[in-house]
Amino acid sequence: MSPAHPLRTAWRRPPWLPLALLFVAGVLVFLPAIRSPLFLDDYFQTSMIEGTYPAPRRAWDLYDFVGDADRALLLERGLLPWWSHPHITVRFLRPLSSVLLYADHKVLGNHPLLSHVHSFAWWALAALAARALYRRVLGPRAALLATFIFALAPCHALPLVWLANREVLVSVTFGLLGLGALLRFREGGRLLHLGTATLLFGLSLLGGEYAIGLGGYVLALGLTDGRTAIGKRLLALLSFAAPAAAYLVVRARLGYGAEGSGFYHDPFRNPVAFLQRVPRRLITLLAESWLTLDPDTVDPALPAWVLGVILVVGVAILVVPLRRALARLDDEGRGHVRWLLLGSVLSLAPVLAVMPAPRVLGASLFGVAATVALILDRAWFPGEPEARERAGELSALVALGLGFGHLIHAPGAAWVFGRACRAEAVAFAEHAETLRARLAEPVTPGGAPRSPADADVVLVRGLGGSVFVLPYALDAKGTPPARWRILGLTGHVLMLRRDARTIELVVARGRGLFPDGEGNLFRGEGAPFVAGDVVRLPGMRVTVLEVGDAGPRRARFEFDEPLDAPSRTWVTDRFDGLYDATPPEPGFGKPFDPWPPPEDPKPE
Repeated sequence: MSPAHPLRTAWRRPPWLPLALLFVAGVLVFLPAIRSPLFLDDYFQTSMIEGTYPAPRRAWDLYDFVGDADRALLLERGLLPWWSHPHITVRFLRPLSSVLLYADHKVLGNHPLLSHVHSFAWWALAALAARALYRRVLGPRAALLATFIFALAPCHALPLVWLANREVLVSVTFGLLGLGALLRFREGGRLLHLGTATLLFGLSLLGGEYAIGLGGYVLALGLTDGRTAIGKRLLALLSFAAPAAAYLVVRARLGYGAEGSGFYHDPFRNPVAFLQRVPRRLITLLAESWLTLDPDTVDPALPAWVLGVILVVGVAILVVPLRRALARLDDEGRGHVRWLLLGSVLSLAPVLAVMPAPRVLGASLFGVAATVALILDRAWFPGEPEARERAGELSALVALGLGFGHLIHAPGAAWVFGRACRAEAVAFAEHAETLRARLAEPVTPGGAPRSPADADVVLVRGLGGSVFVLPYALDAKGTPPARWRILGLTGHVLMLRRDARTIELVVARGRGLFPDGEGNLFRGEGAPFVAGDVVRLPGMRVTVLEVGDAGPRRARFEFDEPLDAPSRTWVTDRFDGLYDATPPEPGFGKPFDPWPPPEDPKPE
């Protein structure tokens, strides 16, 4: 018998090749994110670490943004806007993630690239932890597909761009390692494995409250596994429940959580508002995780019954290919799929407290990736030729859509999103540098240069949340100006000057001086303004004159000092940067628009 032709000899894949390809793909997909400068809350935390934040913070408490002890001080400085809820609270218990950020700053210095490499290392650890679990519960091919789907998902883009959001990667990494130890205990392991799982779940919770989502998988394991003794199942549940209960008790006793915000709805502080938003947020997150859709895809104006129909149709379409995939597995394999699928849904419960976004899907994507990989494996690698039937054709179409969404669109979307965030962060840094130079100019010609820390800045109108971070970006140590007042967060606005100390701002009907509802970080819809409301702050008195469907559309601002005081700087935020916003003369008006003025027409 002649030897086989070399070209016909099966190529043996090196065992390290899939991991090498995964990490290369990760670098390429997330390269824009890794190269980003500081972003959003990163400036807050730089100020906290440098000791220039108005209220002192310790190394383990860098996610304590606004609380009872410092709310009044932040309002006085203008670092909270005038429309803030009287009891606004934004405090998160994330001590491990906080200490990691503190260590970054102290060890690596002011080098965001090195800190982003640190975050990427946590992404790699999360991918390896997911891969180890997939190899334990799935076939080799499905485990490989699931690893790539999970690791290159858009949910990791923002945690890599935004250093402050690294806590998601930290919590997911320790949580998945804890699940691995728990599986070993349930499959005949010793109490040492149970203790290891408990320790890892505790570290996951110290990373941040996103870790609570991993409890969905622990609960799903207990609900779907009828073969394990009840005592062992209870011990397994306790491995997560014990550290979770301790975390929640400490969180409550120390006053952590969110209150008075339209962006966050803490289920413990405001359960009614939380439950009102659950249906829409749940459907939005399911669409983002399964179909890799953008959060803006689900129109906020869609009626609830339409969203319900969308959910039912989506589940019905997935049932056929999922049943076909399960039919090829043994009882143990089907059990694994059940707890992975159920866990992916249960893990969404904690993140329903915040506005839907891909960044909160890290825990849920672990189970979604496994289920999608099984569907793809069954449809693309059937093993034997199958008779043509409608169920098979439907499964092939669903697999084609899921494969394109998770293997092509999702990595592309992650790259595009990271690139967009990096561009936004770079533009923000340039705008901050421009304003820094402006504030350093002498008050009088020939006078001494000023320090931005002594400035009194009035921002007539801002475009987005970055204007709340801007005061901390004007100094390398994050020192904010002495006064920073934001009068509105809106588009086109008209300023009417009444006298030497008073102006009014007016926006078009159907608009508001600041975002309403979920877009308002500092005031939820549970405490709306009414005409005649007065807000008194040091140096300024605000009177709401008219309220429309989108909130206050006309307000009067009375300053203690003349508007034209030499020490005061008036600016407005536009799409192309920050510009002078000198008020008009008394009795006159002046429009401020976010769009740059059109170029002068060329002469014919």
